[in-house]
Amino acid sequence: MDGDVKERLARWLVTTCLFGLLPVIARAFVWTLFNSGVEPIAISDLVAFGLVIHSANIAELSRSGMSDAHRTLLIGISVLFIVLYALLLFTTIASNADINHAALLRTTILLSAGSFILGFFVVACAVPKKQSEFAA
Repeated sequence: MDGDVKERLARWLVTTCLFGLLPVIARAFVWTLFNSGVEPIAISDLVAFGLVIHSANIAELSRSGMSDAHRTLLIGISVLFIVLYALLLFTTIASNADINHAALLRTTILLSAGSFILGFFVVACAVPKKQSEFAA
């Protein structure tokens, strides 16, 4: 990896990932201090993380110099993830006793891990367009 890629990945980790993980970090902090009925991890916190990651992916890809086919595919995958996160959020809002909360949480954790990996790939591989290409 060259220096530019390392710099973009470091910036992505600090800004996008840390920002997306704020609800998770805040919940863990409250759970550690008070432990009064607060769950240590919640589906909605991971959904927020995934939505931040994929909105950043779409923004990164829109200014990427990669081929149109690859860019369209990756934007489509990000949109699919956003739809899945919306469905998960809906199930938590409209939850009832029939929903397996533990299975939903595991699914959301797996989706979040997949989002992180996809976001890492997008930032590492989506080389920004040169300034002269933005004007065109």
